[in-house]
Amino acid sequence: MKLSFQKHHKIILSVALLGLVMACNRPPDLPVEPKISFNKVEFKEIVEVIGSTGVEIRTGQLSLSFNISDGDGDIGIDGGDIGPDYDFITYPNGEIVKFGERPEDPPFTCVDYIREAAEGDNGLDLNGNGTATDTLRIQLNEDRFNFFIDFFVKKNGTYQELDFRRIPESANGITLCGEIPFDSRIPCLSNDANPCSAITNNPGPIEGVIKYDMQSGLFLPVFRTDTIKVVFQIQDRALNRSNVVESPEFTLQSASID
Repeated sequence: MKLSFQKHHKIILSVALLGLVMACNRPPDLPVEPKISFNKVEFKEIVEVIGSTGVEIRTGQLSLSFNISDGDGDIGIDGGDIGPDYDFITYPNGEIVKFGERPEDPPFTCVDYIREAAEGDNGLDLNGNGTATDTLRIQLNEDRFNFFIDFFVKKNGTYQELDFRRIPESANGITLCGEIPFDSRIPCLSNDANPCSAITNNPGPIEGVIKYDMQSGLFLPVFRTDTIKVVFQIQDRALNRSNVVESPEFTLQSASID
């Protein structure tokens, strides 16, 4: 007998670039702010069988394809991009403050604070006080991602947001506080060995289609047969936001592919 269960915590994000064209043979008549529009949404159930036990792990992959154009082609952030614009964490008012030093700071959560030794960086001493075991007040940088997506479910004829950001990922990127947002980093749109440098040093208009894959055990048990829609937006390397796009309403069943 085969056992089957839903794997709720598995989130896999991947991006495929479909038909992206560097429009260098025509005048750069596109605005430098990215512009996007809905293309299609697809869903498929994925079943993984674990070893000889016959245990099945079921997840779902929701794939959102959207059209994109950008006048200077500066779309993408690599996973290792750092600096004031791309760091995952910042410090309120630029101050590195230990937990409990300021009465006005919030109580401890894994979103508002980070433990130095928990960063996985050989116990980096962030505040330079000779110990790498402090708990420090931080803020998650809203520009750490360049793709943003929200989910809405129709209830009694009215759409209500299902907020996957309610308990975001922890600042060190390892410990999960709860549900995980589906926001992420679209990589730099170049085939060069150093893609982000390539698009920065050689700006030019681009047009094409991006396919954004989200694999999670949350989709099937959470959405079931509900009518849903997604609202999404992207941001370029200069931190210009695109227009906000809303998909047509759909169900997992209506978007299902083999």
